[in-house]
Amino acid sequence: MTLTKREIQKLRTQCNKLDDGPDYRIDDYVSNLMNTVLDFQMKVGPVESAVEYYEEHHGYRTHKKLRTFVDSFPNTKNGNLKLANAMWNNNHWTRAKFLRMLLYEFESRGIKGQQSLKKWVSNADFEKDVKGQFKTEEHSIGIALFQWLRLRLGIDTVKTDVHIMNFVSTAIGRKISQQEALDALILVAKQTNRKASLLDAAIWHYQKE
Repeated sequence: MTLTKREIQKLRTQCNKLDDGPDYRIDDYVSNLMNTVLDFQMKVGPVESAVEYYEEHHGYRTHKKLRTFVDSFPNTKNGNLKLANAMWNNNHWTRAKFLRMLLYEFESRGIKGQQSLKKWVSNADFEKDVKGQFKTEEHSIGIALFQWLRLRLGIDTVKTDVHIMNFVSTAIGRKISQQEALDALILVAKQTNRKASLLDAAIWHYQKE
């Protein structure tokens, strides 16, 4: 079920109350990998601490060097725990395992840097090219995480995480699917001549207040 014209109007009214949020684009391949495996269902502080530790103690900027570092630890629970300790100074072994999988899956698709990653996300269809294909037993790239990666790579989109979904549901008075929320917010952004990505950031910060 798509949103009605009246529901779009209600959503637009709420969006118009918000100033644009910050630009979250990241022009660095490794940073985008780190954010993909860390920046979901975690508080901002631990994510920032993990990334800062990685940059201070390792700072590898290429796919090859990062994969060599990851491969120096065995792909077991204990190995991934030690990898998380060494890489981020935390115990998030399932995230380390998720990063390992992501490196392998990207490499199998010829993705080894920022440009090849951006080209892939620009052309990939979630249902056909992503859904169910990037997963471990604990984590996977769902539609929200995929759109968050696309947004950081400069694609004008929104990430339909819990904060965005709650905002849209409250605005229109009912629950909707992530795809419906995505389509609706992109339409509202187009109708109001604003960047969808900056509208996304505006909603996220408003919901966090």
